[in-house]
Amino acid sequence: MANVLLSTKAVGSTKLTVNGKAREFIVVHQGKPSSVYDESCNGTWLLMKDIYENRVWQSGNINKYESSDIHSYLNNTFLKLFDSNIQGAIKQVKLPYRKNGGSGGTTQQGANGLPCKIFLLSAPEVHYEHSYIDSGEGAALSYFASCVTNNADSKRVAYLNGSAAFWWLRSPRTDGTYVVWGVYSVGDCDRYYASSSYGIRPALVLPSTLLVSDDGTVSTNTPPTITSTNGASGVNLGSKTAAFSF
Repeated sequence: MANVLLSTKAVGSTKLTVNGKAREFIVVHQGKPSSVYDESCNGTWLLMKDIYENRVWQSGNINKYESSDIHSYLNNTFLKLFDSNIQGAIKQVKLPYRKNGGSGGTTQQGANGLPCKIFLLSAPEVHYEHSYIDSGEGAALSYFASCVTNNADSKRVAYLNGSAAFWWLRSPRTDGTYVVWGVYSVGDCDRYYASSSYGIRPALVLPSTLLVSDDGTVSTNTPPTITSTNGASGVNLGSKTAAFSF
């Protein structure tokens, strides 16, 4: 089975194991999306192909992403569902976001972005614009760059248990403190109260130097295991700069 660098993968599907089950993720971008992103965001962007489950965005009905239930869940409980090698490889990024939520919030970009490993996409990242969307929350990712800006598009559609369903974005509606944007079942953007329970599509950034097998499975580089048939142990290897024998 041949392995290729993750950086060579065109936009499309690949696989990661989540909670012991192989899940399809879409390569949605290669590299740093734009200058509003911190250099930590330079890598291979992956988005879960389908909706993982329904979750409440914020139980107190406040649209501040940095203190939301969903942000905490993704970077604690959900992060730990990955295999340990992938979990350790996922990049800690700083994402553009609207600090303090909708009404009264401010755009944070670059080094001032929100530190996280697992996240929801923003409205600008799925190529959606609206007078009540903070346009500074990012730039259109390659996968969504061809989407219709302010209307339904099939590329935004995602499924839960075989049916198209609404999924959350990280973007608050900027004219209030309770409402959050998401993607409706037809691929258009809509908004609901933060205390509602709707679908999540976790996203993450991996180093582009990781390997991908023919079947799309991502793996990390691991050191070779030295074996011997004559009972040799690590002691036989000698010092770091000396010759060794089995």
